[in-house]
Amino acid sequence: MATRNNHQIGIGKRIARLVAFSVFSAMVIVAVMLMLVQGRNAVLEKQKNIEAIGYVFAAALAEKIETQNTADIKQVLRSMARLPDIINVAALDRKNQTIATMGNAAILDTEVASSNSSVWQLLGKGFMPVSVDIIRGGTTVGRLVLFADISDIRNQLFWTLLTTLIASVLASALATLFSRPLQKKIVGPILKLTAAIQKARDARSFKHASVPGAEGETLVLVNTFNNMISDIHNRDQALRQLAYFDPLTGLANRVNFQKILETIMTENAQQATSSLAVFVFDIDNFHAINDALGHSIGDALLMNVAALLNEEAGEQERVARIGGDEFTIMVPGIATQQDAEVELARFIAALYQPIKILGNEVHLTASVGAVLLPRDGADFGVAQRNLDLALHAAKQRGPGRVYFYKPELTATIEIEAELEKGLRIALQEDGLEVHYQPIINLSSGRVEGFEALARWNHPEKGYISPGLFIPIAEKSGLISALGDWVLRTSCHAANTWIAAGEPERSVAVNISAAQMLHSGFLDKVRRALEESKLPAKLLCLELTESLFVGKSMNTVQKLLLELKNMGIKTSLDDFGTGYSSLSYLEHLPFDKLKIDRAFVKSLSNGKKNVDLLQGIIGLAHALGMSVVAEGAEKIEEIEILRSLNADAVQGYVFAKPCAALAAAARANEIDLAALNGSVKTVGGPGRT
Repeated sequence: MATRNNHQIGIGKRIARLVAFSVFSAMVIVAVMLMLVQGRNAVLEKQKNIEAIGYVFAAALAEKIETQNTADIKQVLRSMARLPDIINVAALDRKNQTIATMGNAAILDTEVASSNSSVWQLLGKGFMPVSVDIIRGGTTVGRLVLFADISDIRNQLFWTLLTTLIASVLASALATLFSRPLQKKIVGPILKLTAAIQKARDARSFKHASVPGAEGETLVLVNTFNNMISDIHNRDQALRQLAYFDPLTGLANRVNFQKILETIMTENAQQATSSLAVFVFDIDNFHAINDALGHSIGDALLMNVAALLNEEAGEQERVARIGGDEFTIMVPGIATQQDAEVELARFIAALYQPIKILGNEVHLTASVGAVLLPRDGADFGVAQRNLDLALHAAKQRGPGRVYFYKPELTATIEIEAELEKGLRIALQEDGLEVHYQPIINLSSGRVEGFEALARWNHPEKGYISPGLFIPIAEKSGLISALGDWVLRTSCHAANTWIAAGEPERSVAVNISAAQMLHSGFLDKVRRALEESKLPAKLLCLELTESLFVGKSMNTVQKLLLELKNMGIKTSLDDFGTGYSSLSYLEHLPFDKLKIDRAFVKSLSNGKKNVDLLQGIIGLAHALGMSVVAEGAEKIEEIEILRSLNADAVQGYVFAKPCAALAAAARANEIDLAALNGSVKTVGGPGRT
């Protein structure tokens, strides 16, 4: 109310001041203009009258001036001085020399020369000089000067002005008083509109303002405000739809899902109830479907999935799309996993029916994570985390799997978090090691190089398997820093062997996708070689096929050519696992092909596997690449690989990975055995 009163006082005062100022100004201006005209006319009229008197007396003085009869002249002047408003008269000869004066002589001395002053100058002085010529016989014989008092005119103008000012003030007051109805007519609608604006702001109300009595510009203002309110309401509705609903499927989005779930969990906690199951569906291989059939088909597929799940859901069940191909369903009233499985079955059945889109029949499977609340999370944050863990576990087990959250998942996450923290510390404090496994040339039996492998000796847990900490490094973003450290350490170790008098042996370093795709990768390789002083020809970078998936062949080819121009060897690692493509061998300039140990282990399973491996080795040789087989654990496997013309082999049959000094010593043992014509295995001399 105080704000409204302030507005009312402010607007009312402004209108009152405007009316008062307008009336006062108008009256003053009119009065001043009239006063100016009146004053000028009065002065000119008096001047005309004085001149008429002057001409009469000038005729009487003409003869006396010519005869220089001073006594008679003074007599005439004395008669003139007795006239009303005449304060001084003077008779001058033709040379403007004073003959006689009557009245205030000082005025004559100072004012005769300025008889041409303006009307306002005369009013300021209070008297007016009037000069007429004295003529006798058609000749000017002198001049008669009369000084008339005009202070009465000045006084009259002053009182006129004062009266006008008083009248103007009274008129302004009356105008202000009479303007009050006008103020109410103008201010009233504005105040009502102001109140409507304040209410809309404070209460977030979007109702149109109703302002009785509004007209003219005020009515335009009210209509404009109502149109603006409509626009704001429509905009807020659109923003709310965009913020809380998925634009493609119309389902609740992730933000809305989280809000609903949090609200339900809070209400359940207050009512001490536990009756909620939450399922999250992830469509298997959706990206492959999207790439194969196109994004328009992919969008249509998602809309179909949303419709199928929504049709199956009951009134109390909520369906949401929380990601690209992820959907959630909240089912209340579920207390046990058995009940949840029954409810889940109907959604899976609805989803697994064929979907036909523009002549394409698509069959879907989905990985499903599930939680029961509050059993699997007493608060929202824990529940959401456990739901994500359950989905991740389902996806790890393969397409179309369902996994209900178990506490062991949290334990796994906590272990991974602890290991990630320890790995960060190990990278900062040199807590990691590099072990080296010899690579043996099958023709000479000598060690031609080593593969560098990262090892982590945890201060409390001992040696941790690379199969455990490497995935953690990849997920946490530490893999690039780890790979860079292995590269620098391996180059330094290889050059240290040479400096110690060992034969030149290459070192092979595995490169991760994060390293290779880094803009400064080549500079890091150059720096590692420069700092270690290792010849570039002794460094081999091993790249897995998975690095090339989704990358431009030209980009990878350019990178490999730059490495080759630096003198660095490159090897295609783990060939035959997952992404094998002959196009990699044909178009990318690798120096070596490294056959995965799965092929080596399968050599004893039959001739078919041997023939397959022989074909791979022959193809690699035809393309100018040498072949390294890894994972050899038996003498028989080495013999088969030698018979198939493989170039080199590495595996536990010769040596396990070990520290730099031990690796060099083991390499010397193998070389010595080769000179003696035997194979130096871990268990001792083998067959020749």
